[in-house]
Amino acid sequence: MKGKSIIEVVIVFVFMKLFSIWFDSILASINVSSGWRTFIFGLQAIVIPVAIIWLLKRKWSVYGFSIHKFRPVIHYGFIGALLMMLLGAGMGFLRSRGINQNGMEGSLILSAIAIIMIILFVLAARLSQKRESRRKDFKFRIAYKLFILVVLVSCPIIVAIVRGSNVAGIIAWDFYFLFMVGFGEEIKYRGYFQSRINEEFGRPWQVFGIPFGPGLIVVSILFGLSHIGQFGVFNPFLGQYTVNPWMGVQAFLGSLFFGLIREKADSLIASGIAHGVPNAFGQVLVMALK
Repeated sequence: MKGKSIIEVVIVFVFMKLFSIWFDSILASINVSSGWRTFIFGLQAIVIPVAIIWLLKRKWSVYGFSIHKFRPVIHYGFIGALLMMLLGAGMGFLRSRGINQNGMEGSLILSAIAIIMIILFVLAARLSQKRESRRKDFKFRIAYKLFILVVLVSCPIIVAIVRGSNVAGIIAWDFYFLFMVGFGEEIKYRGYFQSRINEEFGRPWQVFGIPFGPGLIVVSILFGLSHIGQFGVFNPFLGQYTVNPWMGVQAFLGSLFFGLIREKADSLIASGIAHGVPNAFGQVLVMALK
């Protein structure tokens, strides 16, 4: 049946959403701390997709669990991580102006930045492809890129150590934003969901040499929907009904950005780097400096 991959993805998406908010309500009822609830919320985004892929005996490489092209993976992940800094700068600008980043004005500004990020990544990918095509023995330089990525992730921890405050907590949050938020969401959305639809529909379209298909669009819509009702403010089981359509717009464009990185590198590791490293650096550095 044509479209069975989309049906599968939507069913799993709905199940995971309902399960996560139901389970969180159970944890809240037994007074589990918000920190542990946040950690468990992120963990299930990794465990459930990985379990499905494993139980159905699907190929890990098809679902983006591949670094056979190690240098391009690091290269495109690094580019994505640097471009994500533009979004961080945009958030800083909004805070300095007292503009709510989740409101209409703030969301439109961040959405415009996300569009710029997509354009810049596509152009950077095109330039990289031209460089590769000129020389058969061409290899991306990645040593300094790996060093910068490690420094970015380590920066909040170093700040906490120097300040001598809440080092263990900063390490925990650094781990959370890097792996649970960054790689966790990539495993779920760009790894399992996007790859599953690609299996059926392929990647028949291209934008400046980046192949993609319906999976990119469908998953971006789901990613947007998931952010309309976010963890911590939307949970009917706990009497929380706050929804924000503007967050959905931001998330939709963000998913296009990460999805294109995943497609170009043919690995969710690249989009995981682009998603996780800037989150670990920016979000946790703010905590370390308080």
